[in-house]
Amino acid sequence: MPFKTFNNWLFDGDIKSKIPEDLLKYNSPVSQLYVISLFPLVGKFNYFIDQYYNNINLWYLEKDELFKFIKRAVIDFKIKRNQIPFIPFKKKDKLFSAVRPKVPELKPYEVSLLCEFINSSENKDRIYQTLGLEKLEKPKKNKKSVKKIKEEFEKKEVSNKISLGDLLENFVIISN
Repeated sequence: MPFKTFNNWLFDGDIKSKIPEDLLKYNSPVSQLYVISLFPLVGKFNYFIDQYYNNINLWYLEKDELFKFIKRAVIDFKIKRNQIPFIPFKKKDKLFSAVRPKVPELKPYEVSLLCEFINSSENKDRIYQTLGLEKLEKPKKNKKSVKKIKEEFEKKEVSNKISLGDLLENFVIISN
């Protein structure tokens, strides 16, 4: 949970606290861009960051230097944890991936809500089948069931035979 670790470190109030090692790795999900995009609700500080750090030179800074600068700014500007917006991340599943292209005018969180409604619906199985997420299971056939089906079919054929006269009664001859 690197994001939680980063937020705990950022708001611990101690300027001399050590940055967790897993945050400084090159493949850490807590990137420089993520860090500078955390402060949209803090007006002056956000404006300063956008002016001086929101460019390609951001990637040439060392992560630890940027993190220390941001932590110092959090302490100086008295930024509180509740001023950082929380955007929940939900792993996208097969239903989300199937529904999203069908309704492109909906926002992702609206599609997630629709998926929740589908999952709690009584017709969940039908909707999944309609979207092609679940295939209809065919009953397994064995020799006994095949014989039984053949016998039923033969009985129906015998009882369904009709005479030519009965068939012709259904037709009307119209002459011009």
